[in-house]
Amino acid sequence: MKKTRTCYLTELDVTRLEKHAAGDAKLQDMLDDVLERAVIVGSREIPADVVTMNSQATLVDEASGEQMTWTVVYPPDADFAHGRLNVFSPAGLALLGAKRGERICFTPPSGTQKELKLARILYQPEAADDFSL
Repeated sequence: MKKTRTCYLTELDVTRLEKHAAGDAKLQDMLDDVLERAVIVGSREIPADVVTMNSQATLVDEASGEQMTWTVVYPPDADFAHGRLNVFSPAGLALLGAKRGERICFTPPSGTQKELKLARILYQPEAADDFSL
């Protein structure tokens, strides 16, 4: 059985995610799965150690020691080569709402499950009082 992790989302992120998923059954299903385990809080109540939309985070593959830095973005802004991770990708959905120090598990298109540790959150809009992103 898959261990489900509670994730924390802001009301604003949920509203925007629902707008992006509207009219796309696959994205709506993915979002519904996230919302089932989500605790939704106001933008000013979200802890600073939680990944929100447009947060930049450093992850570590503890098996290989490889580090990667990703920013979780909405689909139109996604550019994997530049570290801009589509929130509706397996890694993006696993990362959204995760807390620093947690391990996220996801299955990328390659099909081999990956586990990464959320080492640092370099930037979180809410912690920076930037509610316009």
